[in-house]
Amino acid sequence: MSGHTVTIPDDRAFASFKAECLCEERWSMSYSKGGITVWTQGLEEGKPVHRIKCRMVCKEVSAETMYDVLHDIEYRRKWDTNVVETFDIGKLTVNADVGYYSWKCPKPVRNRDVITLRSWLPIGKDYIIMNYSVKHVKYPPKKDMVRAVSIQTGYMIQSQGPNHCTLTYMAHVDPREKVSETAQNRPTTNRPAELVRTDNVLSWLRPPSTPASCSTCRVATNGS
Repeated sequence: MSGHTVTIPDDRAFASFKAECLCEERWSMSYSKGGITVWTQGLEEGKPVHRIKCRMVCKEVSAETMYDVLHDIEYRRKWDTNVVETFDIGKLTVNADVGYYSWKCPKPVRNRDVITLRSWLPIGKDYIIMNYSVKHVKYPPKKDMVRAVSIQTGYMIQSQGPNHCTLTYMAHVDPREKVSETAQNRPTTNRPAELVRTDNVLSWLRPPSTPASCSTCRVATNGS
């Protein structure tokens, strides 16, 4: 990440993300069925940036298991049908790393990728994983991908009991390059519900691992 300064989120940043996950003011409900609710925020005039939030109540998965599964990038291929490639670039602290993620977009939209700084934190019985885009000298934009920008994206998992939790997914992303209104709305109305559909959640169950013990190299701020 040579020449670029990054900020690792502090407790205030996590608290702010949690507050926005819980807030319903300024959000418009666009989907509500089967324990899944999706909200959107309108685009600012002249800016191709959309914001979405999805919440699902899951009565058969513990918060700890949900956190572990969402945290495991290798296991992501089991439940994220849109992933093209994902891997860790390196570790910054015990609860922050840098990684690469690319995903399929509906045709004729070109596929997207991002380099993000991801951080995570348990807050009482809640768990938060969130990220924002960074640049890395060793991973420039690819010719066959559009480098999108995650302004702030993440998950909040709230424990509701031993085998019961609430998952909230919130994304504020600039897709870059012009995207049609139909394609822009598709992830807003369909993708969040697909990601957290109950039968998918139940298939994610696996023995827990410790997120902080993942075998990633330590990232040097000079990019070496």
